[in-house]
Amino acid sequence: MPLYTYIVSYKGASRVTQGSHSNFKGFINTWCSDIPPEALPGLTPKLYKELVSKAYQGEFLAVPNIKNAWRKSIQVGGSECTVIAVQTQP
Repeated sequence: MPLYTYIVSYKGASRVTQGSHSNFKGFINTWCSDIPPEALPGLTPKLYKELVSKAYQGEFLAVPNIKNAWRKSIQVGGSECTVIAVQTQP
């Protein structure tokens, strides 16, 4: 299975995780589970619950002019949470 790297950004902070999956789309546990508070300081426990509840919303869209990279945005607490998935190993 390919290895995917997920970059989650919220309010100027980012967190990077990885996971091997058949595809990058449906595996929110890889990028959304157990985000340490210090990784995304603006993501309070209440906002984290909101992110988890909205994680399946929206579509990953191909990043223009970049191979094997997809992006989606989720509104959390009135701010944009961006998730980028990159296939880092075939």
